[in-house]
Amino acid sequence: MSNKVIELSDGLTKQLGLQEAPKEPEHDLKKLSAQDLNKSYQGLQQQIQQATNPHKKLKLQNKLNDVHHEISNRTQKQLTTFAEQHPEIKQPDSEPDQSLKR
Repeated sequence: MSNKVIELSDGLTKQLGLQEAPKEPEHDLKKLSAQDLNKSYQGLQQQIQQATNPHKKLKLQNKLNDVHHEISNRTQKQLTTFAEQHPEIKQPDSEPDQSLKR
């Protein structure tokens, strides 16, 4: 193909919004601050609600899922670290608390 055809194709692709957004690799999510992750999560939720193209909606849902997993993993790490630093705080007994029964 000639360069002119490629330029026209690229131009049309961008004008029509068909340019595929670069997928955020896992390591990029790990670099985001907690606040930026939350903003990203909320933004993706809004985009999913507004999306009309099923293919685009699915891609957005996949991105949202990636962000959700990153938030979940960070939270779990923080909880584990907290539990290790505070061994005096124990898990509740597996038996139900008798004082709650009526």
